[in-house]
Amino acid sequence: MSTTLKSPTLQAKRKPFTDFLKQVDFGNVEQEATDALQDIVHASTQTGKAGELTLKIKIKPIGTTGQVELEADVKAKVPQPTRGKTLMFATPDNNLQRENPRQTTLDGLRTADQEAAAQTELRTAPAADAAQPLRAVH
Repeated sequence: MSTTLKSPTLQAKRKPFTDFLKQVDFGNVEQEATDALQDIVHASTQTGKAGELTLKIKIKPIGTTGQVELEADVKAKVPQPTRGKTLMFATPDNNLQRENPRQTTLDGLRTADQEAAAQTELRTAPAADAAQPLRAVH
């Protein structure tokens, strides 16, 4: 039959966990946790995904004098943005390209890249005839 160990300290005499954190010096754990929290909050609000911050405290008794050794670790799971995907075709030489190398080309047709480049070209309006005045349109 297993028994669980419970602290004999009365609830009224227990110090809050935050008091413990204030008096312990783990080096730069406080700064690491602060930075990690900021990174997680920023990434979560930008990606809409959940993040996680873990503070792990290891307690190891030393001898029988009541002395304990404490070790802390901060781990952050920062959400990453979703990366896009693309489709490409493998050539016979094992290179990748956007157009299918096995598909024949038809004269007069442009690839999507060529069409996009053509759409972004600046177009100029024909020169206006200076002899004709502007007319009002109702």
